[in-house]
Amino acid sequence: MKPAEKILHKVRRSIESVAYGSPLYHKLLSSGEAPDRLSFVLADPWPGHADQGLSLINAQPFLFDSPPAPHPATALRNLRAVGTAQARGYAMQMIGGWLQNNERWNDVEWSAGALGERIAAWVGFYDFYTQNAPPEFIDALVASLYRQWKHLVRALPPTLRGRDGLRAIKGLMVGGLNFEDGDKALGLAFEQLRRLMEEEIMPDGGHISRSPARHLLMLRYLIDIRNLFRAAEIEVPDPLRTGIAAMVPVLKFYRYGDGGLGLFHGGGEETSLMIDAVLTQAEIKSRVLRRLPETGYERVTAGRSLLVVDGAAPPPRDHDLEAHAGLGSFEFSQGRERILVNCGIPDHADSAWRMACAATAAHSTLTINDINAAEIIPDGGVVHAIACDMQRYELEGNPCVEVMHDGYSAKFGITHKRHLCLAADGDTLTGMDTIIGNTPQPFTLRWHLHPQIQASLTHGGQTALLRTQSGIGWRLRVDTFPVGMEAGLYCGDGTAQRSQQLKIAGTSCIGETRIRWTLTREKKA
Repeated sequence: MKPAEKILHKVRRSIESVAYGSPLYHKLLSSGEAPDRLSFVLADPWPGHADQGLSLINAQPFLFDSPPAPHPATALRNLRAVGTAQARGYAMQMIGGWLQNNERWNDVEWSAGALGERIAAWVGFYDFYTQNAPPEFIDALVASLYRQWKHLVRALPPTLRGRDGLRAIKGLMVGGLNFEDGDKALGLAFEQLRRLMEEEIMPDGGHISRSPARHLLMLRYLIDIRNLFRAAEIEVPDPLRTGIAAMVPVLKFYRYGDGGLGLFHGGGEETSLMIDAVLTQAEIKSRVLRRLPETGYERVTAGRSLLVVDGAAPPPRDHDLEAHAGLGSFEFSQGRERILVNCGIPDHADSAWRMACAATAAHSTLTINDINAAEIIPDGGVVHAIACDMQRYELEGNPCVEVMHDGYSAKFGITHKRHLCLAADGDTLTGMDTIIGNTPQPFTLRWHLHPQIQASLTHGGQTALLRTQSGIGWRLRVDTFPVGMEAGLYCGDGTAQRSQQLKIAGTSCIGETRIRWTLTREKKA
C-alpha cells in the first residue's frame, strides 16, 4: 500500500469508528423486528475434514476472545464432518463467543468480507448446529444476523474485489432471502456480481489473480451464488452462468496427475476431494485446455509427463495481494508424482513467510544477484511495469515453450529468456536459459524438488540423480556448470516441509550467457 493510500485508509477507519461504533448506530441496527427463525436455508455443499474438526474440539479450551479458525465456514464445515452432538455444541459455543464479544461494530469483524462470510456460514450450517439449540440461542443468533446484514447493506463498499467481494455478495443474498425488504440487497448483490466478473474473469476463463488456488476459491463462491439463485427460483444471470462455464476448464488446466493444483502466485495444492466437489457442482463438461493466453500459462503434456509454465507478469494492482515474483518459473510432474516444483506458501503465513515464499528464489527459475525479478511489497503485492512474452511451438515433433521477461532490466540491464522442450514420449525435458545483458552479473538457477524426491550428485557435480517415491530415476545434467544441492522447503499442503533444491551459480558474460540442461528419465535395464 502506497503512503498516500495508507493515510486515506487510516482516515477512513477513523471516520468509520466514530460513525459505526457509536451506541446510536447500534440502536439503529437493532431497530425493526427480526424474524423468529430463518425461512431460507440452503445447506453448504462443500466437504469438510473430520480430523480437523476433532482437532478443533480437542484443542485447548475455547476462549471467546480467541476464535478457533480464521473463517467461520471452515470451522463449521469441519465440525459438520464430525457430525456429533459434541461438534454441534462446539459450533454453538463458537458462535456464542462471537456474539458475546463482537455484537458492536469493529473494523475487522464487521468488514464487508467478514460479514458476508459469517452470514453465509451461519445460515449455511444452520440446520446442523441448531438441531437441539435452546430458543434463546436461536433468538440471539437470528437477531444478530439481521443486524449484521443491515450493516452490510448500508456500508457495502462500491468496488469490493476478489474473495471479499464474493463473500459480501453471498452474505447480501442470504440475508436478502431471509429478511424483509431483501429486494434492495438482491439488486445490490447482482450489480456487484456483474461488475466483479467483468473486471476479474479473463477472456480465457482464468481469474485475474493468476493463482490456481484463488481460481478454485472464486469458482466455488460463484457456484454458491448460482445455487442461491436456483433455490430462490430466480433466473441465474447470464454473466454468472457463462463465467462458471469458462472457469471450469481453467481449473482442469491447473490440475496435476495427483489431483491437486499447481503452485503459482500463492495458495497450495488444495485437496482432491474439494476440487472434485467443485467440478461436480459446476455441472459443466469440458476438455482440458492447452493454453491460457490471457492468464499467461502453458500446459504441455507428452506421454505421462506434464509441464506447466508461468509466462506472464504478476497480476495487476488490486489483484496482486498474494502474488509471487516467480517470473518464468515452471513445474514438472509425471503421472501422480510431482518432481520439479515451486515452493508455495504455508497457510496463514505472516509477512516474513510471505516475503520468503514469494521470492524469485522460491521458484524453479533464475535469479540475478540474489534479487527478486519483481519487487515484493511487505504488506502484500508486487511492483509492476514488467514486460513478458511467451510463445509455444513444435520443434521436430516435440512441444516447446519459450518465455522472456525483463524483470531485471531496470536494475541490471538484463533480460532472461527460457526455452523448455518436452520430448514427444515425455521422458526428456530440455531447457536452455539465456541471460542477455551488457554487464556481467552473478546468477543462480534453481530446480526445487518435491519432498518425495530424493537427490544425489554424481560425476563430480555435473549430474544430479533424482529418485521418485515409486522408484523411477531421473538425471539432471547441466553443461559447463557444476550442480549444487541444498535444503529447501515445500508448502503445498499448507505446512512447511523439508525438501531439497538443485542449483547452479555463476557469472554472466557480456552479451549472451547460455545455460543448457536436460532432465531425462532413466531407462530400465
